[in-house]
Amino acid sequence: MKKLLITFLLTVFCFAGIANAKPEPRPTFDGVTVTAALHSGPFVNAWGPHVKRIKELYGINLELVGIPVNELYDKSILELSMGTGAYDIVQYNPGWVGDYIDFMRPLDDYMDRWDPGWMDIHEGFREWENTYGGQRVSLTMDGDVMIFYYNKNMFEDPKEMADFKSTYGYDLAPPANYDQVLDIQKHFQRDTDGDGTIDQAGYSDPIIKRGRGQYPYLMRLFAYQKEAGITPNYFDPDTMEPLINTPEGVKALQNYVDTVANGVPGMLQWEWSEAHTCFMTGKCASLIHWPDEGLMTAAFTANTGSAMGFADVPSKANMTCGGWVAGVTADSANPEAAYMVLDYILGPDVSTHVALYPGGGTDLFRQSHFDSAVVKMIAPQEYLDAFDSAIGDIVGELRIPGGFEYYDSLDIQVQKALAGEISAQEALDQAAENWKKITKSLGADKQKEMYAKAMGY
Repeated sequence: MKKLLITFLLTVFCFAGIANAKPEPRPTFDGVTVTAALHSGPFVNAWGPHVKRIKELYGINLELVGIPVNELYDKSILELSMGTGAYDIVQYNPGWVGDYIDFMRPLDDYMDRWDPGWMDIHEGFREWENTYGGQRVSLTMDGDVMIFYYNKNMFEDPKEMADFKSTYGYDLAPPANYDQVLDIQKHFQRDTDGDGTIDQAGYSDPIIKRGRGQYPYLMRLFAYQKEAGITPNYFDPDTMEPLINTPEGVKALQNYVDTVANGVPGMLQWEWSEAHTCFMTGKCASLIHWPDEGLMTAAFTANTGSAMGFADVPSKANMTCGGWVAGVTADSANPEAAYMVLDYILGPDVSTHVALYPGGGTDLFRQSHFDSAVVKMIAPQEYLDAFDSAIGDIVGELRIPGGFEYYDSLDIQVQKALAGEISAQEALDQAAENWKKITKSLGADKQKEMYAKAMGY
């Protein structure tokens, strides 16, 4: 019943807002086809309902091409580098922009003529995600950031609290650092049905499996850097020496290894859905994850009998752990029409509907989303406050040429350490050597210059 109510409210909100909006002098493009390459599944599903309306308003035939997330970089960069013109719009991770920038069209001229609600994009995303070299090249399409979720019944149970304090010497609460995350993991790890197999964990990272498993390591790296009084960084900005195998880096990976080892069997292969399910069914006492769960509090309570708690991630060292933006390709035959699609779907009115589309994969990314009466009817204020706070703690993605390759080579070594094949130090020493080779191959001086621009130095 609640799902039907939400769907009704969203429909009324979206189309009433569009109907009442004052028409702006947007051009029409009768018969023009615009092809958008998107993350298959959720994003294609969320954009799909607007294809017909775009045709009605602009005459544009919008074609959505879904590509699996783990293939999105390879397939889209191949088409872009070959200049095929296959895609007019591409969705990409901000961390890939260093590789994409030569194939994307600057959008300043279009934005100056037809404002997409630029200043309404949350300030925590607006500039760092969408500008490069002083130009606007994309629009935020997903408000990714990490939130610490916890099961209030488990964390506030008097016996659990007493046992935890007796063992660890401090109160059971959302963790201030990753050392405390490990304590929480160990405390709640247990065999609840007595069959000899661990089936409950204290905590799960957002993704662990090969492909994006470097992110929990990087969040820990930045947390331990902050605790040591060091500004979070991938490289020394003066020398481009990798910082991943420093003492802080090794401590971060060892904590990651120990946390997974003290979880439940099979956790090494967990992706988004496994971590989500573990928390939502009460089998994980806590979780660091994207903002999706905060819109599912009713389902969580129905499943677990508990209220959902929200807090900052440890040491307030946050990342988007992906994040998504969309831009117009340089070889698009219809760039103005492609921009109109982005302006429509990602603008203030329609994007609220897209962000709340069930299973649509899009999180709140505009200030107007947070202020929306419909959003406030669905989401607890405690969640919205935690979400808004988290955006202010983001350490930007590695937005330099080779960004995907740096990440991928790090993930390979992190996975070896998680599997117990090599030590944390060995894994990070090898990853650092690989990073040096990538930097050298792309030109150390150029990479230093690009890193300074990307990180705001």
